[in-house]
Amino acid sequence: MNVSTSTSPPGRFLGLLNDFYDAEQRYVAAGGAQAGADFGGVAAHLHPDVVAHQGPTVPYPGDWHGAAGLERFFATFTDTWTSLELTGIKYFEGESGVAVAMRMRATARATGKHLDTRVGHFFTFEDGLIRDIDVFYADPELVKQVTLP
Repeated sequence: MNVSTSTSPPGRFLGLLNDFYDAEQRYVAAGGAQAGADFGGVAAHLHPDVVAHQGPTVPYPGDWHGAAGLERFFATFTDTWTSLELTGIKYFEGESGVAVAMRMRATARATGKHLDTRVGHFFTFEDGLIRDIDVFYADPELVKQVTLP
């Protein structure tokens, strides 16, 4: 198995992921769903059968299906946090996807409490598009505690 490690995305899947992140940042900068921003740039990177998997204790649990599901997820995610900082990002590219390790610092909208935890994102690609996204928090119970009033 070939795995490459990087702090910036230069490889085959890493380039696709970087394009996705750029589209995501433009969408968020335009105000997301609340501002009526166009999700099309993000959706263009998603396989028609894309599924994003979130754990059961986070404020946005379960599986989010298709581009419409991911758009609803982003709306819920941005409603949950008032600030978000991702640091220490490392990419690990494999045969069918990319793992991303990072530190997430955020402030919960409902409580004003701060979160500081490690997060892992695992992306699988199919036909040059993102097919699956699995997200794991080092301390999912803390995510729950920080966000619940």
